Amino acid sequence: MAKNSFWERLFPVKWDFNKMLHDQALVTSSGMKSLENWISSRSKEDYQLVFQEADRADAIRFTMENNLVEAFVTPFDRQDIYSLSVEMDKIVEYAKSTLEEMEAFEVFADSAIIKMVEQLYKGTEQLAEAIDLLKGDPIKSKTYIENIREVQLRVEADYRDGMVELFKRGDLMYAMKYREVYHHIKDAAIHLGYTTDILHKVIVRIT
Repeated sequence: MAKNSFWERLFPVKWDFNKMLHDQALVTSSGMKSLENWISSRSKEDYQLVFQEADRADAIRFTMENNLVEAFVTPFDRQDIYSLSVEMDKIVEYAKSTLEEMEAFEVFADSAIIKMVEQLYKGTEQLAEAIDLLKGDPIKSKTYIENIREVQLRVEADYRDGMVELFKRGDLMYAMKYREVYHHIKDAAIHLGYTTDILHKVIVRIT
């Protein structure tokens, strides 16, 4: 920490990467909330909001990547900043692809979809809170890690339960369409897990 403080005094930090990551996390959570709203409303407004949040997340990520190239000093390892941003961006990208699959296959939300999306929104909310605490209170930030991982486990459990119910119906075409949607939501949860693993590694390194 002393070494980092020396370099920060010599070369002041020009960009607040902690804030950028938190901003991206907030947009990611907002995107999941918009998806949650859309699966019940199926409104054009909520549909567009999902895409708008995905675009905002991309813009934040691209700006951060450009700044990383120019930054001499970063609050923690620049590869970790980059990886956090990239993995987080994939969460909202899968939210967008979930919406697109549901529209294309004319899939309507069943209990499995509702539960999985609710859990993802909860997990991204907690991720945003954890990243917000990273700079000022990394020990408290760490307390969110277990909760976020529990969200991922619940999504996986809901996925399995949903698949069991699908195949009980005996309608293969119906099962295939819904499985595609389930899989996209599960992929979002997987990248939430990857993001959390990187965040945990950062916390361990800076504490």
